[in-house]
Amino acid sequence: MEWHDPDAPVDLSPVGSETIRWVIDQAIADGNRVVSLAEWTRALVAHMEQGLTDALKADVQARYPALTYYEEAGSPHNPPDEGVIEGGFAVSFPRPRSRPGQGPA
Repeated sequence: MEWHDPDAPVDLSPVGSETIRWVIDQAIADGNRVVSLAEWTRALVAHMEQGLTDALKADVQARYPALTYYEEAGSPHNPPDEGVIEGGFAVSFPRPRSRPGQGPA
């Protein structure tokens, strides 16, 4: 098995959507980073280390109003996240888990 430096940048060349690449690049410019690329049933997903900022979310919605936004509450096995998806490619930003007795975060 080959050793992989967890701090090394993730190769984003497989991400074939210019729109999703733009979102990723903007998040990186804001200090976020991609922690992994993973196959999902509907898309190749770039998982970000930090959450989606309100400013980037607004920029994405203004620039790409037809882009599909999603928000997942999470499960015992998957953390909550939000992001955007287009044409078999997506970017996922983590969201905080809500605590029992509290509403969604």
